[in-house]
This record gives sequence, structure tokens and C-alpha cells, in this order.
Amino acid sequence: MRALFLATVCAGSLFATAAWCATPDWFLLDENPESSFFYDRSGGNKTSEGVIQVRTRVIYSEAGRKEAVKVLKGLPQPAMLHETLYSYEINCVEREGHLLAATHLDNNGNILKSSDLAAATQWQYLPPDTRMGLVIKQACQP
Repeated sequence: MRALFLATVCAGSLFATAAWCATPDWFLLDENPESSFFYDRSGGNKTSEGVIQVRTRVIYSEAGRKEAVKVLKGLPQPAMLHETLYSYEINCVEREGHLLAATHLDNNGNILKSSDLAAATQWQYLPPDTRMGLVIKQACQP
């Protein structure tokens, strides 16, 4: 099902490149008792000058899943939540991020819920001491 998700992202993106559609290379950036946080090193599609599009992945522990379902609205079968894939735009110069989409998956990679968030979210500063700050450190290297 992850392959179907990635194929959909690739087909729907007019600006997608071969690198964006490549098999994900998930690199562990952070772990805590609630979740593990990964960045896809095979992505990093440049959308405009200084702006790139990246993918991240959160795999939940049991405690993290319970916390996540409290926040998520309208998630069918919340007990099945295993991970969430996110798509972001990052302005490397300004250290800002814009959440584009979130897809929640079960343990088999089946989509539980997918949301296009581009119109509902704003650009935000990404502090260095956050998970997305770690993504900037990896993705925005010269």
C-alpha cells in the first residue's frame, strides 16, 4: 500500500522528478518513547529557488499511537494506526516549513486516512531543536 501511496504522489505531482518517485531511503533522525522519526533521503525535490519538498515518516509506539489518535479527527479504525507519512515544503534559506499532506497507515501499509493540507496550513519557522529542524540540517545541505 505504501507503493500505491508513492505512485499516487508521483502521478499527481506535475513537478515530480525521478528522485521524488524513487524508493524511499528512510533515515532515522530521532526516537523517543512515543515514536521514531525518519526522513526520506531519496527525496528532496526542488520546487523553486531555495525551496524543496521532503517526506518524513513517524512510526508510533503503543503509547504514541494512543496520543496520536486523540489529536486525529475522523480516523477510521484508530486502533489500527501504525505510522504517518508527511509531505512538506521547506524554505532552506528562511528555515520555514509548510505541511502539504499527511497519510495515516496501518501495520500493513493500508491507508486509514489521507489529507491534503496545503491550503489549510501556513509557512512556519522550524527551530533547530525540533524534529523538522533535524530535517533541515539533512535536506538543506549545499
